[in-house]
Amino acid sequence: MTPPLAWLAGVIAVLVCLWGGGGLARWAQVYADRLDAGNAPDARTLWGAARSARRLPPRAWRDGLGAACAGAAAAWLLFDQGPGGLTLLPLCLGLGALAWIDARSGLLPDALTLPLMLAGWWVGHQGLVTAGFASVAVWSGLMALACLYRWCRGRDGLGGGDVKCLAALAGWLGLPATLVILWAASVLGLLWWAFAGRRRLRAYPFGPCIALASAPLILCGPDRADRWVTVMFSM
Repeated sequence: MTPPLAWLAGVIAVLVCLWGGGGLARWAQVYADRLDAGNAPDARTLWGAARSARRLPPRAWRDGLGAACAGAAAAWLLFDQGPGGLTLLPLCLGLGALAWIDARSGLLPDALTLPLMLAGWWVGHQGLVTAGFASVAVWSGLMALACLYRWCRGRDGLGGGDVKCLAALAGWLGLPATLVILWAASVLGLLWWAFAGRRRLRAYPFGPCIALASAPLILCGPDRADRWVTVMFSM
């Protein structure tokens, strides 16, 4: 693809992200409503909710926020890294959708986290073998910690959806970057609990914390992210 055509495709991708980001809040709301109605948290419910959400009237601030975030991320990747940076768009949109859905329903559905993980193996910069190993390492390690916490405290401390989301990030960004994201997301979660969630009896959604902690490493690009992570681990 010649450079002009590549940039044209990039601009189209930005517009698509603006359109897609504008529907994330409605999708999350419809999915949560269907779960409350007794539907199973499976792929049929998730993608059926996505189709139904497009027929709902838009809501200014929520849809505008989603469109602005998705469009800004796509524009930043395009102009900072060139058309090649748009390979990270599936990760950006996927994390945005997971953050909204988790905030509304308290779930990170397998029908979204697992395809996002597989996409990272094939599209990410690490290569299939390295990305797959990173995802398996994060998945198995965090599941072991979650089981240990449940055994010690008698309740869940890290949900299975959170583990799969972090495993998907490992496939896209690598194992060291995922550990940094987990640390930053935990700090954000503790701040949220301290200032807003201490009185809540049920667990707060961790997906928005993961998405927010991931944003700087995604937007700075794989090369710079690797350098930053190396510096952080060497301190």
